[in-house]
Amino acid sequence: MGGIGSGRSHHLGAADKCEQWRSIDLAHLKRMGLLKPIAGGRIKAIVWKNDQGRFDKLGIIPSPGGIRFVKRDDEGKLAGMFVAYTHTATMFSGIRKWFACPGCGRPARVLYGINSLRCRRCRGLKYASQSEASHRRAQSKSLSIRRRVGTSGSNLNGPFPPKPPKMRWATYKRLRALDAALQDQWLLGAAGDLGRLQSRVKRR
Repeated sequence: MGGIGSGRSHHLGAADKCEQWRSIDLAHLKRMGLLKPIAGGRIKAIVWKNDQGRFDKLGIIPSPGGIRFVKRDDEGKLAGMFVAYTHTATMFSGIRKWFACPGCGRPARVLYGINSLRCRRCRGLKYASQSEASHRRAQSKSLSIRRRVGTSGSNLNGPFPPKPPKMRWATYKRLRALDAALQDQWLLGAAGDLGRLQSRVKRR
């Protein structure tokens, strides 16, 4: 499961996939209403299950300039870690808020770690999808498109689903053409996999 504090409790060097690290996502914090101060001085908190099956709690103290994350150390004492915000301009004169990575200062929506927080680049992490072969990524994208149109399960072999009643024809035709291209890419890659497998079997 993704989300706030999700992922395993790996330390630096233990894994190279984002999904294997505990993460703090600024967008998720906002959706859950955790970026607004609570009257009375109460501290909000997020909770997740650790590798030992117990629950860890991370307190959140929001402010206009950033967030102070508060947790108890191994001796039971409260320890704080402040992460400042940074901002970038958007279209139409808007402003977008990010974490300023404590390691490099770059804007980041998601930070990774337990005792320290760093962006994906500082940790040297990749998304799991980046390790997939290109034709397998094509398969995943095709399935995602078909589910958007209305296919249930993992059916990639049947015809493209009919247009949903509320979907625009232009959108439907664009998705159908993209699905056809992804299907070709998937079939070509799968055929290559099969050929390599047969060659290895013959050499044995």
